[in-house]
Amino acid sequence: MKNRIAVQTKRRIRDALLTLLKEEQNLGMITIATLSDEAGISRRTFYRYYASKEEILTTYITSLINEYIVELKQSHPEKFEDLVVFFFNFWTQYADELSIFQKAGLFSIIVETSNKVLPDLYPTVGAPWQIASKNQQDIVYAIRYGIGGFWNVLSQWLAFDRENVSVPELSHMLLNAMNSAREK
Repeated sequence: MKNRIAVQTKRRIRDALLTLLKEEQNLGMITIATLSDEAGISRRTFYRYYASKEEILTTYITSLINEYIVELKQSHPEKFEDLVVFFFNFWTQYADELSIFQKAGLFSIIVETSNKVLPDLYPTVGAPWQIASKNQQDIVYAIRYGIGGFWNVLSQWLAFDRENVSVPELSHMLLNAMNSAREK
């Protein structure tokens, strides 16, 4: 019972922050008092769960990344092309939230959190397209290369082409660009 209440309270705090970001679009202008009021909790309750507004964001992003990895493992992508399609299909279900981050100038938090969390999760996926190296440094650089590319493409799509380009078209464009680069 207590755990369920904690989960609900954290969700209310996160949803309140997203609502305020959507309205304000500036994390620095949102006070803990305003956030607590929006969530219907006291400031003391806020600090019971989070040390800062940024922690709400990184906790939320980390939970989405963990969900992404779980679903990625279940989908068993055999080819790198399958990963590209899976990535965009997964993250576009959160397009509204990601757009809020983007408009508030917080998209870099997604990339930074991905850079921190994914190196430890990468080896657990076990897909055939992964790099064969067991060297952690190789893995970190490969992940950062992929994260930078994928998130930059997704950011561009959210900002400019979300209404005009479908996810399959987006995946196709990226795969064509990657194949063209390989052929040269």
